[in-house]
Amino acid sequence: MEQFISILETDTGKQVKFIDSRAYTKDGVKFYPGISTILDVVNKGSQYDKWLMSNGLQAKVLMREAMERGSRVHEALQDLNNGKEVSFGEIGRPNYKRDEWIMINRYYDFYTGFQPKILAVEKVLVSDKLGFASQIDLVINLNGINIIVDHKTGGIYDSAFLQLSACRELWNEHYPNTRIDAVAVMHLEAQTRGRDKSGKNIQGHGWKLEFAEDTDKDWLDFKAIFQIWKRKNPDWKPFNQIFPEKIKL
Repeated sequence: MEQFISILETDTGKQVKFIDSRAYTKDGVKFYPGISTILDVVNKGSQYDKWLMSNGLQAKVLMREAMERGSRVHEALQDLNNGKEVSFGEIGRPNYKRDEWIMINRYYDFYTGFQPKILAVEKVLVSDKLGFASQIDLVINLNGINIIVDHKTGGIYDSAFLQLSACRELWNEHYPNTRIDAVAVMHLEAQTRGRDKSGKNIQGHGWKLEFAEDTDKDWLDFKAIFQIWKRKNPDWKPFNQIFPEKIKL
């Protein structure tokens, strides 16, 4: 389980606090589950189950590699969206693997080709009213439409659009004057071969902006899933741990 780390100043010295990354808080006292944590109670679908069965014991290794790849690409896109330069590195000392650099450049193709206006990058939103929180990858305005975008470096499961529907509710609560018109997945491993000549789809070679078909329905489904999650986790608390900063025998 990935955790964030903080150093605390106390009367008895410094302490290291490992903070459960599944939880979010405004004040350090009351914690809320993240959207992805809530969605863990539902199965990802038959396609995912078949993938697990076909890969057997190797599945865990592949999942770990996919997570690491996704994290590296995600961080690179965050830097790009914040106006920073991203470099492949030197021969023999690359910053990214081949497939990672290809995906980063696919996003660059989208940005330079369609010129979206970036409204927010990695925005953390916590709601007392809704009872959950999330960190939103990207919010853009494209052709006059406000869109929440989630980057995906692997397969797209149904839970992705459920997650985005909940992100929309979070955003609209916090920014009612800049409401979201649509949600989409930036699929960086799509089977597309280039631009859509009809102009209907926003895509390029190996990437596509996949829009949700019915976000209102997805939101209703998410709320039902959240009720199941609360039933299964009636006394949920984040798994935080505190240790001294230095120890000596």
